[in-house]
Amino acid sequence: MTDYPALVPLYSQKPFIQFIVSMLVMLILAIAGVLITLLSAWAVFGIAPGELSAGQIDTSARALSYFKYLQTFQHVSVFLLPSLVIGYLMRGNTWSYFGFGNYPGMLMIVLCMLFIILLIPLNSYMAWLNSGLELPGWLDGIEKWMIRHETEAEDMTRAMINAKTAGGLIINLFIIAILPAIGEELLFRGVLQRIFTGWTGSGVIAVILTALIFSATHLQFYGFIPRFILGLAFGFMFLWTGNIWMAVTAHLVNNAIPVVLSYAAGWDNINSTFEEFSASDGFAVIITTALAMIIAFYIRKISREAQDD
Repeated sequence: MTDYPALVPLYSQKPFIQFIVSMLVMLILAIAGVLITLLSAWAVFGIAPGELSAGQIDTSARALSYFKYLQTFQHVSVFLLPSLVIGYLMRGNTWSYFGFGNYPGMLMIVLCMLFIILLIPLNSYMAWLNSGLELPGWLDGIEKWMIRHETEAEDMTRAMINAKTAGGLIINLFIIAILPAIGEELLFRGVLQRIFTGWTGSGVIAVILTALIFSATHLQFYGFIPRFILGLAFGFMFLWTGNIWMAVTAHLVNNAIPVVLSYAAGWDNINSTFEEFSASDGFAVIITTALAMIIAFYIRKISREAQDD
């Protein structure tokens, strides 16, 4: 009888096998999780799957709670839970695989936060450019579909991010900032980027490939470029430091800023302010981006020195 190598630890398998098994785990858990989430939401809120669209989210507090419930548990089933399972399959120890106990020092956390904050003007500017995307006439149907999808996403964001109370702010920070930062970084950087690094033999290529997938999975075509840039930022934080918490911190800060600003001034005011800034102040974008790059390479320098010790 032929002896086959054990699946666990999956880390000992070829990157292609790691990728296929990871995709299967993600697919199975995502499908099961989404079905359970939709059915449980039906039982809790009395709203059948497909009964409400994103455009109806403002109709009642019940509808808003329903969509927040969906987003929370779908995120757990699509990103967080598959990552934890894959981490276990990789080494038989999820905690060890992701290096959860390897906490970055306070200096690195502060530098990481400054880095992502200074990237905001660049991302805002690229979002403004990306929003002007026009497809050829023969792709008119696709362009209309993209615009409709983008409008629905904008409606969803506006309704979910506007918190009126401190309790609502805390809930939004959890749903929009904390949960995505952990779940998405574990999956994209902690799993996929590491697999692509082994597959291609290049950490930089792995960062780029993962950033492309990260941006594409959001299915917001008029925001593809800024999300790709964010994917690069998160990816290089992980590549250079080898610490998943650096990527999580960068992601969390990026998502938390609009949540907090929206609570203070309103989403529409914040959104319009960023658009006006992006369209008018290119010099500030250049300066802040240059400062962000200086901080990024300083983080890389500190990380290399720590690894050499």
